[in-house]
Amino acid sequence: MKGEKTNIFIKALMLLWYCISHPLVLLWKKLSGFFLGLNYRHIGKRIVVAVGNFFHWLLFKVLIPKRYRNISKKEIYTIIFKADTPAGKRFDIWLLILIGLNLLVITLDSFEAVHANMRWVLKGLEWVFTLIFTFEYYLRIYCLQKPWKYVFSFYGIIDFLSIFPAYLSLVIPATQTLTVLRILRTLRIFRIFNMQRFLHESFHLMNALRRSLTKILIFMLFVFITAIILGAIVYMFEHDKNPAMTSIPTAIYWAVVTITTVGYGDISPVTPMGQFISMIVMLLGYSIIAVPTGIVVGETIHEYRQDDDDDDDTVPAEFNEYEDDRPVVGQSPRFCPRCGHTEEDLAARFCRYCGTRLSKTQPRGWINNFFSDETND
Repeated sequence: MKGEKTNIFIKALMLLWYCISHPLVLLWKKLSGFFLGLNYRHIGKRIVVAVGNFFHWLLFKVLIPKRYRNISKKEIYTIIFKADTPAGKRFDIWLLILIGLNLLVITLDSFEAVHANMRWVLKGLEWVFTLIFTFEYYLRIYCLQKPWKYVFSFYGIIDFLSIFPAYLSLVIPATQTLTVLRILRTLRIFRIFNMQRFLHESFHLMNALRRSLTKILIFMLFVFITAIILGAIVYMFEHDKNPAMTSIPTAIYWAVVTITTVGYGDISPVTPMGQFISMIVMLLGYSIIAVPTGIVVGETIHEYRQDDDDDDDTVPAEFNEYEDDRPVVGQSPRFCPRCGHTEEDLAARFCRYCGTRLSKTQPRGWINNFFSDETND
């Protein structure tokens, strides 16, 4: 009798489970089929267009004064991207001032006393700066014929990263601190104030680091493997007598701290063999410091020698975030590889400022070449 009741109860549960799960399975199949059949690329474009239309309406119908609402894309491009014009230089200088004020607000908000008394004021100022930089980012995209070249350029990515954490903080509040990435936008100071000598040297350094990257990564891999082996060996001698060596990962942490000459001192060997290995690790740490330095120095010397041996002596003269690809009628202007001057006089062969022979091409830096959409050229 009890067995029959048990079977009836199990059958009732199975029937109940079927009645509940079957509609859910059917609903899941329909929803999954619906979402898999969506054209997400088209939806993404529609969202981008809708957001762009909203920003355009808000800027040109509400925020910008009426006398400036008929400004053309060419004029906006000249103001935002051309730092060699008076209006462009003023715009970039004010932009640097706003970035500095924004970083000051973020820094003040990190103090507990200031945060407790002026929390909402500072929060409001942060969002004011965020909206200003958002509108500026939209105008940079709006005035270009090929906006994706700017979006995926070096400075385009930096500009996006400077505003994205603020909106991400609406979901993850801790990411608000990442708005400090806006300080990267101050790299424009070299272009704004025409510090061509600094640009010249920075490109030599970046090219040297780029060429050294593979060698340094291989070297760091060997250092990491060495730290794992030494940590495991020390753990073998220490785990029974040293309560600080609780596991092999802890011993690896000690090896990394020691081999990098940081020496926190929170973990130290107590056995004679462990202390002997510590001596080897510390001496090894001092010896390997010179390896990455030597690699970078060697590549830097090679970069300068290659530049000296170059016949036309051309170097990237300007750290452009966007190059205007509009067709040029007739002969193209020439560029000075030393001071970065763009010579519009097509008959000129030497720079009017420094006397260097002009070049027909103005090659971009490797960072812009990496992020730019070359298929659109």
